[in-house]
Amino acid sequence: MSQFQSPMRAWPGLQEYARTVTLTPSGLRLYVYDAGASELPVAMLLHGLGDEADTWRHIVEPLSARYRIVAPDLPGFGRSDKPMRAYTVPFLCDTVLELMDTLSIASATLIGNSLGAVIAQFITLEHSERVRGLVLIGGMLLTRKQPLSLAMLLFLLPGIGEWLYTRLRKDPQAAFETLRSYYANLDELPEADRNFLFQRVNERVWSDGQRRAYFSVLRHMAMWVMKQQGGLEGKLAQLATPTLMIRGEHDQMMSMENAHALLDIQSSAKLVTIPRAGHIPQQERPQALLDTILEDERLA
Repeated sequence: MSQFQSPMRAWPGLQEYARTVTLTPSGLRLYVYDAGASELPVAMLLHGLGDEADTWRHIVEPLSARYRIVAPDLPGFGRSDKPMRAYTVPFLCDTVLELMDTLSIASATLIGNSLGAVIAQFITLEHSERVRGLVLIGGMLLTRKQPLSLAMLLFLLPGIGEWLYTRLRKDPQAAFETLRSYYANLDELPEADRNFLFQRVNERVWSDGQRRAYFSVLRHMAMWVMKQQGGLEGKLAQLATPTLMIRGEHDQMMSMENAHALLDIQSSAKLVTIPRAGHIPQQERPQALLDTILEDERLA
């Protein structure tokens, strides 16, 4: 048995907020960080593809002064259930709404990173009454120009993607190196973060359930997002929900063209760029991200 096959541990400081929530009626069990006073307005934090709720480790406590924070591991990822099924964006959206219902949350500010941003924006378009405010970090449904690396193109190929993913089990350092394109400078992260990510990325690589969910989401989303483009601009033009887009200056996954396209279409959208950050600014520049969210009076 590999050292990376042990249960995932919470980032130190988050363990006290961890709980398992059994959804009603599906029965899915989600691992959730739940922080902040129950009477505060709720902010739901939704992580990206292949990530977990620990991605928010540096902002959960500071944000909990303003919001009740609910940050789940999405199904198929982290410590949540990984059922044998297709992992589609609508399924993930339904799960988030079911989590809100199970916790008796009528509405929330949705804060999503990458895949989490796509989920948050789709929920807002389909159920605007459930969303008080929207924060899109490094991702959105609208696609004008979407950069794709060779590695991502290979991952889209059935069989080849799984082989490339699984072979990383032989080389923990190589698994860690796959993270570089998501950061402006992985080496500049504090040592505690780098050690945590080294352990975490290898735990992901050794999880058969997470591998299955990862490729299911990735391949479904590639076609699903394209199909959503028809009529999307009209829906966005009518969307009044306060929307804050946040993009890392060196984000290789979300193009500036997409961000500016949303600004041109949706009058309630605003864009802020985080200097010296890549695709995951909540990890690289957490204070700058916090300041950006807290300074937007529309989200108060």
